[in-house]
Amino acid sequence: MHSLSQRANTIVCFGGIVLVGVLLLNVLSRAFFSDHVDVDIKLNEIHRFNTQRNFEYSFISIDLDANLEPLFNWNTKMLFLYVTAEYRTKQNVLSQVVIWDHILTEKSKANIHEKRLSKYPLIDQGLGLKNNTIKLTFNYNVVPISGLLTRHQVGSSEFKFPTTYIKEVY
Repeated sequence: MHSLSQRANTIVCFGGIVLVGVLLLNVLSRAFFSDHVDVDIKLNEIHRFNTQRNFEYSFISIDLDANLEPLFNWNTKMLFLYVTAEYRTKQNVLSQVVIWDHILTEKSKANIHEKRLSKYPLIDQGLGLKNNTIKLTFNYNVVPISGLLTRHQVGSSEFKFPTTYIKEVY
């Protein structure tokens, strides 16, 4: 005859096996959902571009149009969105600076049409921004309820920094 503790152990182990099976099906179902969205990103304005000691800094604003609703499904917990400014200098093959980020948790707010987005300054430690070509890239991470976090890059545009410094523009 089985004791009460043996029966409880059997029920808990069976429940754990069923839970692992459901999580595995959840992870495998991720392959059927699309991870591609169309994003339009472009420079709005360079507000300030100056130098201080041995580094350059700039405050820029961007225009962003993106419909991220297709990324939300029953396995999506949240989206981590960010825009990077990428450029090359004599010292670095590739420099990347995050100039805007946002955490999106609701599908109802996944249609983004924003003008003049600005959050973080663009700073270069080696005076490499002047007269340099900058590539703006929209990145997002899909954070699932279960499964692997995926990273994606879509939508990009380029602009060139001026050859002279800009104190302030309003």
